[in-house]
Amino acid sequence: QSGYWEVQVSAKEGAAYAFVAEWVQEFRHCGECSSLGAPHVDAKEVGLVPPDLPGPEVFAPKKKKKAKTELPSGSAAPPALALPKITAGGTTLIEDDEEDVDAEPTLAERMGEAEFMLEAMDMGNMVAEGYGARLSLHVAPRVAMSSAEVAAVDGSWGPLTLRKVKEASPSSPTSSPSASKSLKAKEKPAPVGPEPGLWIGDAVDFSPGGNSEIVLRVCRRDWRADAYALSMQREKGKGWEGPLSTADAKVAAVLPPQGPVLWSCAGSLPTQPSSKFERCSDRELVIYELHLGSFTSEGTLKAATRKLQHVRDLGCTAISVMPVNADARRQCSKTPDLWGYDVISFMAVDNTYGSFEDLVAFVETAHGLGIAVFIDFVVNHLFHGADFVFGPQMFLQNQDTDWGPRPDFTKPEVRAYALAAAEMLLIRLGADGLRVDSTKSIRKFPGGDPDPAGASFLSELALFCRRHGKLAIAEDLEDGDGLLQWGGGLGFHMQWDMALFCWIFDALVNPWDECRDMKSVIRGLVGLAPGRGHSLRGRVVFMESHDTAASDRYGRVPAAVHHGKAFMPENPQGAEGGDAFQKGSSEPLPYPKEEAVVANEFAARRAALGLVMVMTAPGIPMLLQGQEVCDSRPFKWPRGPAMDWSRVETDEGQAALWHKLCRDLIAVRTGKGCASEPEGFGPLSPLQGDGIHVYTPEQPGVLAYMRWAEAEDSRQADHVRPCLALVVVNCTNNLLANFELGVPPSKTWRLALSTAGLASSSAPPKTAPASSAAAPATAAAAPAKFAATPDVDEPVTLKVTQGKALKGFPCSLKVPMKAYTA
Repeated sequence: QSGYWEVQVSAKEGAAYAFVAEWVQEFRHCGECSSLGAPHVDAKEVGLVPPDLPGPEVFAPKKKKKAKTELPSGSAAPPALALPKITAGGTTLIEDDEEDVDAEPTLAERMGEAEFMLEAMDMGNMVAEGYGARLSLHVAPRVAMSSAEVAAVDGSWGPLTLRKVKEASPSSPTSSPSASKSLKAKEKPAPVGPEPGLWIGDAVDFSPGGNSEIVLRVCRRDWRADAYALSMQREKGKGWEGPLSTADAKVAAVLPPQGPVLWSCAGSLPTQPSSKFERCSDRELVIYELHLGSFTSEGTLKAATRKLQHVRDLGCTAISVMPVNADARRQCSKTPDLWGYDVISFMAVDNTYGSFEDLVAFVETAHGLGIAVFIDFVVNHLFHGADFVFGPQMFLQNQDTDWGPRPDFTKPEVRAYALAAAEMLLIRLGADGLRVDSTKSIRKFPGGDPDPAGASFLSELALFCRRHGKLAIAEDLEDGDGLLQWGGGLGFHMQWDMALFCWIFDALVNPWDECRDMKSVIRGLVGLAPGRGHSLRGRVVFMESHDTAASDRYGRVPAAVHHGKAFMPENPQGAEGGDAFQKGSSEPLPYPKEEAVVANEFAARRAALGLVMVMTAPGIPMLLQGQEVCDSRPFKWPRGPAMDWSRVETDEGQAALWHKLCRDLIAVRTGKGCASEPEGFGPLSPLQGDGIHVYTPEQPGVLAYMRWAEAEDSRQADHVRPCLALVVVNCTNNLLANFELGVPPSKTWRLALSTAGLASSSAPPKTAPASSAAAPATAAAAPAKFAATPDVDEPVTLKVTQGKALKGFPCSLKVPMKAYTA
């Protein structure tokens, strides 16, 4: 029967269980022959299909020679057969001089890895005055099937029940009687493929030579795992063998298939956290993207928990954890550093990382440090083979994504399953938000057409987050115009801004200063409509993420600057802000050695400019683990970006300088270094607001913009005037002794941060002359908003030229800039 079924049983905590489902599978057939039900190559690779699939020896092309001619001993060969002779037991064998020819493939070879092969033979070719077709359904031995029927798709005839005429048998080695007489008789006989079972029926109204289509329905039994289980484990042996324990003779008559390949483990959800964690405001968020499997050498939740203090010391206020769900590749290899997007369950925690209790402890420790936890939520697909583990009823039929079968969000049980997983993470676990992976793959069908049911589910998911005060972040990559936020009706708070990354990346890695497209960078900084009308531009901004920094994609930014371009193959289909790297098919470009990147001073300095722009742009900034120490080592899917803790612990060299730059940038961003709150200034750092004014570029390759945080409401009497930050970025190899720009009424601007210290491998000087660099800086007649982040004894200030109007401002300021500094 159709519908959604639930079974409740009692089981001990940790007990492994599975169940056998009897169900009806449908296929379409047209013509003479169809192979049906072959597993995806990736599902076979990770063992999510039965292990008894035919091996390579079954598919190897077979050769045969023309029969040898035997002559009595002592007889001479005819002239035409005067060939090399081999004498054995008094018999002369005359070998044929013709080349080997391919042997006719066996039935098992023709079926290959398919579960079924349906053949239709025209009865007119078999019987005089015959009509219709003889249908032969060949069934692989691994399929436990009780019945089969066919019918016309248009309903004009059928159903026709097929009858079983032959049982399937597994593969076994065989040898022919003549083999013992040959010279190769001592060799082991080659195994043959499995012998398929056979079901037949005569369809008098079907013509295999026409265009008519029939539907094949087979009633079969398969092992199923529980999609709601909190843990899963692999079957290491052959699984269940023998009949099922049942009093129903009809049920017991058909043995279950070999399996299961995955067992579900009984467990109970934790109670809601006793103390509620109040995370910081959205404007105070600085995200650290963390991959559990490569964050530590152990690659476990417990090990990552012990290292969370590093994130707190850096100044980040949130972590975005890459998927924690059971991953098919990781389950197969037990290698923890795999990315985790090959999920095999929305609910189960990957036991390579640890237990659900370990995940609870991880979140509680982060909260104890004042760090919010966002979790990568992957519901746009399950890995290839999930339809075998859970059954195909959850998925769109014949519409797989590149990563696996696509859930069918028109079905209430699928939506309920995905929302239950969200509730588990946000309510039971206490996570503070979700980063929803590839939302475009949910609001669109795999072919690209809109999926209204998928879009409706996204809206429902975002509404659930809002109702519970959780942050909803979309990773869409195609949506530069804010479709996922309220302007498009789906209600997400934020989305990853791939467009800003692409434009800054292109401007920085181009080796030619005169070719830097700063206009596109300006467009990205301001933000795309209608996103720029949203708080914080409704976006998460970054220069490195797990998606971009892989060595077969854009690469780590310092390495890409050293290389002069991205590492993914050229792709004319790549659009602005799109995910072109997911469509690349050829080999990636060679990746430079780490020591070569470190030795290239310009690589780190230009990469630092991107870091400054991201940290000072409207939006929520994000770092990828390792970015804080300028790690340029390659990592490639499916491996994660391994963390080099020696670079974190060192106090000298490039890694130490970058580590300090990141801490200082975050301090300036969040205003944590404030010595005092000047009277009349707003409570927010200027970089936490939405205000931005970009100066019209006059100097090629130089970018300047002003930032501020406006009062939320005009009735805020304590917010008389906003504190201002001025950001000047020199993306050229030129010294700019007096870069002049207009500023609002002010007396002095004080240096808050400079990247000039990266120009040498030694530590920055204790005193910094005013000519070293300037920006960002704060405008204040009152005491400075920020403590100076360079290691200087006295703050560096720049005086404003009064009465000199410039570009609409009443005053002007001259800012000295070194090459490639901000």
